[in-house]
Amino acid sequence: MKKILFIVIALFVISCQNTPDLSLYNANKEIAQKVIKAYESQDIESFKSLVDKKVKHQSPSYGVGEVGYDEVLKQAEFYMTGFENVSFTARAWLPGVDEATLMIDGSVRVYGTWKGNSIASGKEFSLDSYHYFNATEGRITESGDYFDATGMVRATMADPVVEEEAAE
Repeated sequence: MKKILFIVIALFVISCQNTPDLSLYNANKEIAQKVIKAYESQDIESFKSLVDKKVKHQSPSYGVGEVGYDEVLKQAEFYMTGFENVSFTARAWLPGVDEATLMIDGSVRVYGTWKGNSIASGKEFSLDSYHYFNATEGRITESGDYFDATGMVRATMADPVVEEEAAE
């Protein structure tokens, strides 16, 4: 009987150790969701309040690479003032992991689809994306966007004006 009790206790202890602590992930997911909501509602002030001044951000724009706070704000303002009826449908919110230990580290990953339309042309877009967010003390300190930003902008540009040739 003692052996059975010992085995049950051992299995209980082992199973408890395999349950990851998602409390930091859940707190940071709320921050990431607020960032997404700021884009959807075109609320640049809320966005600014959620981004750390020392942020490192992987830009989705071709050839830009990693940018800091000022460029993050410029990019956010570009999207928030150039597009309307913006919505994001998340397909999967996932906890991130430390690259060395592969243990959950509180960071947030999300796959989803952005939809909306260009204010200038009225053209609609639908764009699959991947984003990551690392937060400290309630602010995004690292983030990255992976989607075809250049393709989206080109697809929603106004059609070129074609001048008709004068009749001779």
